[in-house]
Amino acid sequence: MTITLKDFQAFAQERMGYAIANPEQFRDRFKDVMDYAVANETSMDADANTYLNNLLDTIATMFENGLKDVEDSPNKRQMVRAIAGTRRKHHRSQDLLKRLGMPYPIQRPLVEAARSIFLEAHQSILDLLWDAAQQPQSGVAQFATLGLLYWTVDELTAAFYLAERRYTTQAYNHLRTVHDLLDKAELFFHHPELAEVWGGGDKQTIIKELSPGAIRKKLGKPKFDPVYGFFTELGTHGTFEALRKRVTQTGKKDGRTQVAMRIGGTPWEGEVDTVIACCIMTVLSTLITIGQIYATRLLAGEVIAILRSRFESKIAFLQEYFVDPRLKAGIDVSALTEGYKKVLLMLEEMEKVIEPSAAATATSG
Repeated sequence: MTITLKDFQAFAQERMGYAIANPEQFRDRFKDVMDYAVANETSMDADANTYLNNLLDTIATMFENGLKDVEDSPNKRQMVRAIAGTRRKHHRSQDLLKRLGMPYPIQRPLVEAARSIFLEAHQSILDLLWDAAQQPQSGVAQFATLGLLYWTVDELTAAFYLAERRYTTQAYNHLRTVHDLLDKAELFFHHPELAEVWGGGDKQTIIKELSPGAIRKKLGKPKFDPVYGFFTELGTHGTFEALRKRVTQTGKKDGRTQVAMRIGGTPWEGEVDTVIACCIMTVLSTLITIGQIYATRLLAGEVIAILRSRFESKIAFLQEYFVDPRLKAGIDVSALTEGYKKVLLMLEEMEKVIEPSAAATATSG
């Protein structure tokens, strides 16, 4: 149900009229209006939102003028904070938590398209893990591998949920964890004896032998993973680059730069687009790893068909929402097109691994 300007005016004017006639009730009636606006933010049309903003600005200005010459005190500071809240420069914890649980009010085609691709791949992860789990797990390594891969499901769910709601820094945290889990699962698959080290109590040995860099080295991968590094820089390690993406310059006053510290998610579409694309890439990386590790437990034809379908959807998504717009803008897209080639090579390698494994299993049976 859409709340129109007329609807909101009727609600607000009734309460503010009463508040003006009964000043002792002003705070409670004004709170009624604010609570109504917050609860119905996604349902209010543009005119209703404009009316709300004008009402808030008028009231805030009135109080600001009245407080200018008032001596500093806890009560004055409470009022100043309340005024800042009406201008959305200060926040209430309950509102932040409530909004995190709500769909983002502005739907965008890129996010809508990404959701279906993500969910298809995510469901495929659940399906393949279910198949793999139907056979007994023998030993610490198999138990650990299956547990780590199931763990990725929650991390991927949280990452995409946060990305949709513009919590990009937090989404990168979860994507980084997925990469950690995938590398460990792959390591224990190839080197099951290291699962015993991981499950042991020697913390120093665990740190030395199973740090992210040490794991990649044991897997024959470069010690530095640029994707993992990207997620770490923007999500986990509190870097200056990550902070820059949470701050915006708002102007200058008395020769000094003024900035706003962003909370409640990023306002920049480009940042959201990037983390959404990273969610798509990571969910597909997870699917690949599961296909490789459980090649002998899965149906080769089904796995290859799933991977083909999911990768084709990913490439079409990237082409429409990233490559084509950048080509039109004259931006170099060679990095993305090279990424396409790597994706196809990965799929070809997967087919080489899965088909012989399945054939060997069938022969031995």
